[in-house]
Amino acid sequence: MENEGHLNDNEQGLDLTTGGDMAWEYPVEYDMDALLGAEDHHVDSNERTDDEDYCPESETTRRQSKRSKRFTVQQVQELEATFQVCTHPEPEVRQELGAKIGLQERQVKFWFQNRRSLMKLKACGNEIRDLQQENAKLHTDNIELKQLMLEPTCLKCLDPIRANQAASERQLLLNENARLKDELLRAKADLDSILRAEHRPQSMSSEHQASAYMDPAVPFTNNCRTSQKAKLLWLAERALKELVMLAKKDEPMWQPTIDGEVLSHQHYDLHTFPGLLGLCPRGFIVEATRESDMIKCDAVDLVGLLTDVAQWSEMFSNIVSYVRSSNVISSGSSSLLDGLIQLGLIDSAEYLQMDVEFWVQSPRLPTRDVRFLRYSKMVDSRKWAVVDVSVDGSNGDEQEGSNTGYRLLPSGCLLEDMNGGFCKVTWVVHGEYLEAAVPIDFRNFVHSGKAYGACRWLRSLQRQCEYMAVLGSGHVPSSICSSSSGASISARGRLCVFGLAQRMTASFYAAVSGPVTMAATNIVDQLCVSSGTEAERLDATVRMVTWNCAEVMPGEPAIMVMSATTTVRLPGTPPQRVFEYICNLQRRGEWDNFLNGGTVKEVGCVATSSRIHGNTVSVLHPTVVADERHETNSNMLILQQSSTDASGSLVVYSLVQENLMRRIMAGAENAVFLLPSGFAILPDGHGKAHCSSESSSSSVPNDHNNGAGALLTVAFQEMLTSSPSGNLAAKTFDDAGQRLCNAIKKIKDAVGVNDVTPA
Repeated sequence: MENEGHLNDNEQGLDLTTGGDMAWEYPVEYDMDALLGAEDHHVDSNERTDDEDYCPESETTRRQSKRSKRFTVQQVQELEATFQVCTHPEPEVRQELGAKIGLQERQVKFWFQNRRSLMKLKACGNEIRDLQQENAKLHTDNIELKQLMLEPTCLKCLDPIRANQAASERQLLLNENARLKDELLRAKADLDSILRAEHRPQSMSSEHQASAYMDPAVPFTNNCRTSQKAKLLWLAERALKELVMLAKKDEPMWQPTIDGEVLSHQHYDLHTFPGLLGLCPRGFIVEATRESDMIKCDAVDLVGLLTDVAQWSEMFSNIVSYVRSSNVISSGSSSLLDGLIQLGLIDSAEYLQMDVEFWVQSPRLPTRDVRFLRYSKMVDSRKWAVVDVSVDGSNGDEQEGSNTGYRLLPSGCLLEDMNGGFCKVTWVVHGEYLEAAVPIDFRNFVHSGKAYGACRWLRSLQRQCEYMAVLGSGHVPSSICSSSSGASISARGRLCVFGLAQRMTASFYAAVSGPVTMAATNIVDQLCVSSGTEAERLDATVRMVTWNCAEVMPGEPAIMVMSATTTVRLPGTPPQRVFEYICNLQRRGEWDNFLNGGTVKEVGCVATSSRIHGNTVSVLHPTVVADERHETNSNMLILQQSSTDASGSLVVYSLVQENLMRRIMAGAENAVFLLPSGFAILPDGHGKAHCSSESSSSSVPNDHNNGAGALLTVAFQEMLTSSPSGNLAAKTFDDAGQRLCNAIKKIKDAVGVNDVTPA
């Protein structure tokens, strides 16, 4: 039994034991005959094989015992055959097998145990041999990797020298790239200078040569006027081709973005270099925008409107401050409008040119002066193009263009008649402006293209077309209510009310964004006004101006007026939210100082737009009115015009005596003097960006919120009995500033703005 116990331990000890102190350094071969013994056909079955009775007494006895325990070949074959069938036979099977081959059941059991141990031993040895081979391979790979780390090698060509040169080659390529860029800029500047020198009229003959170079079809002539006209025609044709390209091309000329599109200056330069006006002056940055929409109008009518200076300036009165002079030069086309050229600026006695000034409704943003040429032409069947291009710098004088602070590259609109009386308008604005002339707080607004971009021009055109459609309609809409006295407004009265509202809005534009170029007798001052407690302190820079109406607006009486205007930024507040609050009649008493906390009801209202709610001309009746002397007066009405679109919103209102307003509503002509106050609500430029990334500037302030906000301009005007001076002027200015601050605080609380930033 002791031997059986040893055999069992041996089987358990050989069960895949590879760890510990066991070391397998060489492959192990196993000899079955050595383990089972030599052949011996004589087996004494009566011999005692119990290990506990076995005690070796001598070498001879031990050898005789080994020979007596060897199995015969037939016995081993039977055992192997059974082992192949079952490696763990039951006791009955072992007893039957032992009886068959002449062995005891215990001997058969031990043989199967030893056979299983041998099989496990051989399997373990093979596994250890495979692990040793894999370990040796990994060891070799490790040594090679360490060697590669010490000596870097190019992975593509396994060349250590190229790997060592990779860093230096990259630096050389960067240096070469910078050198080539600098060489390209120098080459562009040299080429631009050469072209300017060729085009500059040094003498009579050189002028003729420049004219012939620009247009080979123009013959040599001794007439300077003909040569200058040919040059302008060539400039107009080139600008028109560039405008059509910008209006029609999509990618890659215009790169789509998540909130619009931007002009790719790389592809633009490939088609236009060196450009009509040459290289962008130092300190200037580029703005390029494009917008398209459908307008209920004919293309020919729009061309006629755009080529008539008076109608054009009146149509875009919110953008065009004034036009000094104009002249029309025809290219000789048989069509009435095809080939019209409009100029600005008086360069000599022979030519009149158009000097235009653009503005934005804010006292903080300076106006933009530009001298441009306008050219209209039919480019295809039922398709017109009207192009504007700056005259500055076109004769080679770069400094002349730099003085204005703005250069208008080929811009304008492409008009295409569609079915149903609609016209598809594609508006393009492409210009360069001096960034240093724009206040820092407004650079996002201007750089985004929302100040003078295509969106503002196209939305203004669309709103004015709808306004004129309502104005020209003979039907009086049902939205116009009858007055409290029972006298209903007539169609003639509607025209009178609209005309008065236009005068009021024009006066508001002049007060808010007009340039401060007045007589020396007038007072112009910038005051920093504070209001509220220390916890809710509101600071605003208010522009205070006193002026004579007759000097600024011809036709108005010589009345001294005080105008107070300021602009603040409401970060994270959409302009539409501010507009809706100001137009809410139920809450008007919160911010309107004229109402003195009272209520207001609507007497009459005309919708000036069928698409957008909020474009109206209204007549309001307040319960109690506090005038400029803080006295109550119930015989006053409020004339208000509100307009809104994607480019911004406007609310302008003025007090009118009730009897005068009712006569106007009945159709009577009356030259009423108005002192409008109101609000201009513009996007702050942190929303949809329409500018090219190549023209971005690091000086544009970064808003961590980067959310769309509003630029709110508040204006208040009142009539003065005389020119204020000394303490009277200080008190008047302080009262006006407090009114503005109170209105801004009410709006701030109503729309949920945490902080107001003075612009």
